[in-house]
Amino acid sequence: MALVLAPQTFAGTWLKTVAAAQKVAKEKNQLILVDMFAEWCGWCHRFEREVFPSKVFQDATADMVLLRLNTEDGKEGTQMSRRFGVTSLPTFVLLTPDLTSAGQIRGYAPPEPFVKNLKETRRQHTVFLERLKNEKKLDYFARLALAKELNQRSDFDQAAPRLKKLMTEKGVPAAVRDQAYYELAFALAMQNKLTDAQKTIRELLMISRAGDAVERSRLLLGQTYLQQGNLVGARDEYRNFKDLFPDSPLLGNIEQVLAELERRIPD
Repeated sequence: MALVLAPQTFAGTWLKTVAAAQKVAKEKNQLILVDMFAEWCGWCHRFEREVFPSKVFQDATADMVLLRLNTEDGKEGTQMSRRFGVTSLPTFVLLTPDLTSAGQIRGYAPPEPFVKNLKETRRQHTVFLERLKNEKKLDYFARLALAKELNQRSDFDQAAPRLKKLMTEKGVPAAVRDQAYYELAFALAMQNKLTDAQKTIRELLMISRAGDAVERSRLLLGQTYLQQGNLVGARDEYRNFKDLFPDSPLLGNIEQVLAELERRIPD
């Protein structure tokens, strides 16, 4: 009975659609706290019973928009869980009004520890925004780290121009330039712009033949072929990877996939 009643008791404070939450967040310039849940998740129900009703939680989220999404609804909840890499429950995603990630909190915690984690996540986001504001003072490696973090936060629109600048700006170290190519290709692949991602990787391979960024890019190239259903292309790329980088620590990432592709595709 408690499992049934608890969500209803506090349903009024939680919005149920991304559009509704984003509308309020933009109007009030507030962060969105997204509770990613599933009906089978017992720890999620404990949050409903023990954390959400608590004064410490309500005080800490008074200036935030609250949104609940079912990760198994086959709609927005499922899409958002994939977009932000939610692989375990309970998970809370903190979003900006533009729906970029401001941080994540995973696992159950009682009210006080959870609020402590929430405040720390918000603090880290504030620090990140300060770094963004002072970007002109950063060296090439710090600029790359900032662009990578934008990628991790799914803020691809801000990451892309920074990465392109690092790819072409005179004086950028080769290691930074190559990593920028990989990060841009990764961002494009994450947005399902697979042809653009492949083009970016090929541009990298024209100017660089070795290094961590090159190896990761070739793995990503194979992955984009898989996403397109081009199994032969993926198989051939993974075979090339084994020939080119026999000692790569990344080799284990493709062995099982390659074996399955070779089983399914006769030479």
